[in-house]
Amino acid sequence: MRYLSIFLGFVFSMIILGCDFGPLDAMGEEAAVANIEELIKDDSVLDKNPKYDPSRTITEVFPGGCEIILNKSATVTRLDIVPLEGNEKVLEGRLFSDRGSAIAAILKIHESETTLTASMEVVNGALKPFNDGLYAAVELGVQSSKVSFLTDLLAAVTVNIGDAQGSVQRGFLEAAAVDLGAALILAGETPTLSSKLRSLAEAAVKEFTDKGALFSRPIGFYTWNKKLKQIFAQDRFLQNYQGERSPYSDEEVGKAAALALTLKQDATLAERYQKHLALYAGLTNPFANHPVSLLMEYVSNLDSLNNISEVTKQFLADFPSPDLVSQECQPHFALFPSSRSKETEYFESRYCSDGAPAGVNYMEELVKAIRDGQLNLAPTNDSGWYDYQSFALETLLLPERADESKHLLLTKAYKEKLLETFKTIMTQNRETHAKQLEMGKSDIAAMVVKTDLYPLFPAEPFPTFYLRSARAYRFLIAYLSSVLDAKFLSETSRLYEGGGSSKLSLGQELHEKAELLYGLYFQMSDAVGAKPELLPKELEEFNEDSCREAAKKWLGISLDSLREETWFADSDVLKDSRVLVPVQRDILSKEVVYWGVIGVKVLKSNVEFVKGSEPRDIVSACWTKEIKDHNYYLLAEQFAEITLPGDVPPPTRDEFRAACDEHDNAKDIEAALSAK
Repeated sequence: MRYLSIFLGFVFSMIILGCDFGPLDAMGEEAAVANIEELIKDDSVLDKNPKYDPSRTITEVFPGGCEIILNKSATVTRLDIVPLEGNEKVLEGRLFSDRGSAIAAILKIHESETTLTASMEVVNGALKPFNDGLYAAVELGVQSSKVSFLTDLLAAVTVNIGDAQGSVQRGFLEAAAVDLGAALILAGETPTLSSKLRSLAEAAVKEFTDKGALFSRPIGFYTWNKKLKQIFAQDRFLQNYQGERSPYSDEEVGKAAALALTLKQDATLAERYQKHLALYAGLTNPFANHPVSLLMEYVSNLDSLNNISEVTKQFLADFPSPDLVSQECQPHFALFPSSRSKETEYFESRYCSDGAPAGVNYMEELVKAIRDGQLNLAPTNDSGWYDYQSFALETLLLPERADESKHLLLTKAYKEKLLETFKTIMTQNRETHAKQLEMGKSDIAAMVVKTDLYPLFPAEPFPTFYLRSARAYRFLIAYLSSVLDAKFLSETSRLYEGGGSSKLSLGQELHEKAELLYGLYFQMSDAVGAKPELLPKELEEFNEDSCREAAKKWLGISLDSLREETWFADSDVLKDSRVLVPVQRDILSKEVVYWGVIGVKVLKSNVEFVKGSEPRDIVSACWTKEIKDHNYYLLAEQFAEITLPGDVPPPTRDEFRAACDEHDNAKDIEAALSAK
């Protein structure tokens, strides 16, 4: 494993990885893991020993306006998922197209919104549309600069073609020019090329779009407008998917060396290239393949192109290629490489050499690897935004590692709910990065009524998830501020799926999202009895009182918030969250495995304080003196792993959602999708 360091505001190390099947990876032979649900067990109360701290008293306001002062520092709360009963059974097994429909169905049964709590899927629902819109805005914001770079690089390559001595030099340079010209054509530009090279570039575009639909067809937010579709095709082409080509053939290395030499000859051009690399290495993750700039130290002049085999030999001595069966698993050169992810790195380590068994479930494999400690999701020094997003999800599979764990007694059923939450949010995060990843209220009533005391959870009580999610945005703010123009975040707005853009700048919305998540961390730490603690720098950047107030308004527990400020009316939360993203490709059968979120479902959770670990120091004039359990409804999502033929283009969001709309339960939806 070798590192390429780029200094752009701060040092960013990009790991150049061994295998390249990223989101679309190789498969073969090996024993499948057991169903992960079989390994999940109820927590033991003997493992829960929170210490009582008399100084940590909080005030909670219950429905009806009853204020209760209490100390939760030594509490343990049991969380369970229980069956839907009576008139609720109409919701059992039913999938809704969006959360608004699910909320309406619940309120037909229970008129009060207090029966609903903000699940982690709901919180992610407030983040996913913003993440898509932010990434889309960045793509559009840097596209003119990228096109300018490609145009200038093509011009420099053309000069070298004129200076070339002999057919070997000229052949490699012309191949590089054809690729640059094809990328510009895909971007909607008219490149300056000779008639011969233009014809070759147009043929390359046709082959890419006709035969490579699995890679070239825009998916996710890249379908929102024509320019985003062009960016998707342009960048996917420049990722230089190898197919059946050998990554270290003279043709491939020679073409990459021609680009490297041209960059080496112009320091300004090389610097512009490194800035584009740095952007995607942080916006998604470091690269799964070799950027052509790695060849710069192995080429000195045009004569170097006459002995490409020697260039390859020297390069492989420094960057040894893994001993893998399939050449499609070998790392290759690309002008704009795709990004790696921890999950596909793990799949590489298992299946590049020996292959995977038929019918292997990749999500099950991933979950087991994380739970067994074979895969650590903690970000490293070179990690990008995607790694930080994934790390936030780790706590759902390993809740015992979170600070709040000593306060929560989770049943097997609730842990299974967390498992499904991991799957759906992981899928939605990957879909945001689909191109880049290597396949990736009202006022409180004046009349106060008596109330029982129960665990008051306006959101799912997993503060570690909220904290890590907040830190993912904090990382992104710092990174984008470093690699983009100083005014970019203050002058650019995120895009909306239906068209238009936000009235707020990216900088404002990034801060607001982070502030909300930090606020949820503070509020839910209090709710479970854990002590919230942030780094000093975090507290300098995000005021605790402001964060708490943002969370209270969004959760509907702030005295001065309006209903339209709560998650019930959050337009992002109410958007259709169903997505489909390719994850793995079988080289032999050409079948493609997709991860999908196929609908919203309703779960009922039961929460209660464990006997002997109830709240202490309780003071209230309206408390009934009873401590009871309580039921909450959760808006969860349904995950599905679906296999489709490789010659079928990836479904767009609209196509996928239309197929889901034909049925209202997971079994029929999965069967219908698999049959298409």
